[in-house]
Amino acid sequence: MDPCLERVHEEDRPIVRNVVAAIEVLKRGKLFTSWTCQVVKGHYIVEAHVDDVDCEFSARELELLYDISPLRIANVSINQQGGKLSLRVRISDKNEPLMLTEVQVVHVRKRSRWML
Repeated sequence: MDPCLERVHEEDRPIVRNVVAAIEVLKRGKLFTSWTCQVVKGHYIVEAHVDDVDCEFSARELELLYDISPLRIANVSINQQGGKLSLRVRISDKNEPLMLTEVQVVHVRKRSRWML
């Protein structure tokens, strides 16, 4: 097991592993140099570092990471510090309350019976 994931609670590991796996899929085109997993109060922060500052991320790529677990992934962002670009995913831990701010109704349809 990766030493970074040892600090992640056992119930939260599948989500963190899925985020890391999705970042690995993006890695082919983005050339991530390294990744870290920080454990902070109520959250895990998975961060993938890129040396190329001109690297671009599409909205679809960020949505792909968010769609892994919409209720547990609190934030997906791109940060630049000290000339280094990083992709940061904030994941709520098992004890953090779920924050639902929007309800989206995809499709509502009443059943109808056609009489011929």
